Amino acid sequence: MRDFRLGTHVRIGPDSLSALETYADRRVLLVTDEFLATTPVFSDVLSRLGGNVSIFCDVVPNPTISAISRGTAAYLDARPEVVVAYGGGSVMDAAKAMHKAALDSGFGAVDGLVAIPTTSGSGSEVTSFAVLTDERTHTKIPLVSSDMVARLAILDPEAVVGVPPRITADSGMDVLTHAVEAYVSVNACDFSDALAEKAVELVVTHLVRCYTHGSDRDARAHMHNASCLAAMAFDNVNLGITHSLAHAVGGHFCVAHGRLNAMLLPHVIAFNAERSTVAAERYARLGRLITSCSVGRAAVTSLITAVQKLSRDLGIPDSIADEGISTEEYRAAVPEMAATALEDGCTPSNPAKPSREDLILLLRKIG
Repeated sequence: MRDFRLGTHVRIGPDSLSALETYADRRVLLVTDEFLATTPVFSDVLSRLGGNVSIFCDVVPNPTISAISRGTAAYLDARPEVVVAYGGGSVMDAAKAMHKAALDSGFGAVDGLVAIPTTSGSGSEVTSFAVLTDERTHTKIPLVSSDMVARLAILDPEAVVGVPPRITADSGMDVLTHAVEAYVSVNACDFSDALAEKAVELVVTHLVRCYTHGSDRDARAHMHNASCLAAMAFDNVNLGITHSLAHAVGGHFCVAHGRLNAMLLPHVIAFNAERSTVAAERYARLGRLITSCSVGRAAVTSLITAVQKLSRDLGIPDSIADEGISTEEYRAAVPEMAATALEDGCTPSNPAKPSREDLILLLRKIG
């Protein structure tokens, strides 16, 4: 027997932010970052929540353990009834970790978490995961708890219309990687397959349009939905070594997580397809979804080619050196990063079991 959990109420489309008016008479802790706190949509969020709002806007990319400690102190001071996270994956992960820490201290918000994603990428608004960075060891620490599942997610396209092209590209490729890895996960099932397939279709159809015409609200809405669908899939069946490797590299070098996924994904597809017949068949199915004329191994090649073309269209390079990272420094860190990736929580659900040497070779593909 297995469970498939969809624990978050999702509000979708234009004027979804009106759902916040439900909390107008509550004590609210609003978690965001310094930039987002200056945007018009933030002002709209604030006005809909009423006057009893405390704001924590000190979230930074890749939130660290020490930053979460500061955020938890602010949380405990505010004693909120509901926590609203307005931001991308880092903001949502920070709010989730703060909420979990407060719950463990006996002071969690009784109305739980509300997530308003401002990027179409992490899908953190519907997952039980949060990723923190240990600044001392330079490692990513995944947290998993049902306590961190938001009760309400608001997918309003207005929140993502102003996202810059580079962030649109990086976060969109994160969505694609979520969907592809969930689809070939050893835990995949009919329910996750349906969500992942639709997410892949939406990304391929709408991501480049979001990148080139960022004010296209229809394309933005579809990408926002794709991010959420892919997250629902992977939250139930987990991911694979593309994420394990990206977590390891991201812990050492300042490169966006989605960008690392985009660099690594074609190589991981080829690796898994060579070692797992089941994975090859599943990749081929996704390849046919994108290019209907391809069959068999050609369909796997079509998928790899489509991922690479999408990255090029989005201005994402295929080498870590193109991100300003020293090749010598990167190569020196590869053995340690491979060891870290081998122990990552995403590795056990990868369709082909890798060795440390396999992961070293995959890391060298991009550096």
